[in-house]
Amino acid sequence: MIIPTAHIPIPTVNFDANKLKKQLWLVLLHANRIPPHVGLIINGNYNSLTIKGHELDIDLKILLKTISQKKIESTFIKIVPHPVFSCDYQLQIFKEYIKKIPQVTAFEASCLTPVKLFFQEFYALQLNNDELLFEFIERLNNNNYLDFAQSLNFTLSLDAVQLPSYTKEQLNDLIIKERLPYYNH
Repeated sequence: MIIPTAHIPIPTVNFDANKLKKQLWLVLLHANRIPPHVGLIINGNYNSLTIKGHELDIDLKILLKTISQKKIESTFIKIVPHPVFSCDYQLQIFKEYIKKIPQVTAFEASCLTPVKLFFQEFYALQLNNDELLFEFIERLNNNNYLDFAQSLNFTLSLDAVQLPSYTKEQLNDLIIKERLPYYNH
């Protein structure tokens, strides 16, 4: 099956784990799957919202070990540093946004929800609840918030990130399917 993709022009570089230890990074796990999973690395600290709940304060080494062991196709997009607020402060606020949402739920919250709230707070990016991940990243790029990208377990095309495009219906159907085991407990 051929998955339609969104082509987002971003400079790409060879993977270097040391770069992930500093600053702000948008992380796409299962980058070529519908939907990819998104979280943030801030100064080597990974956080995201999942079907199971909160992933908070995951050390970069542990994240990279999991990505390597499970051969998870991952994209890391460097975000232009904020001119005022420190990464430590941004990390604190991002974790608070995650904690406000119990878990990913169809028609209510996706893994992108706290990320959107973060960018609304720190980058004045207007909140659009209907926006999907590839549309959100296109908007970040259009606002010149993306510096460069690197990948692990697959190769990015030269000077671009390809993301699967999908519909809101596909997203919610997949969330429902993924949540089924948790409803049966």
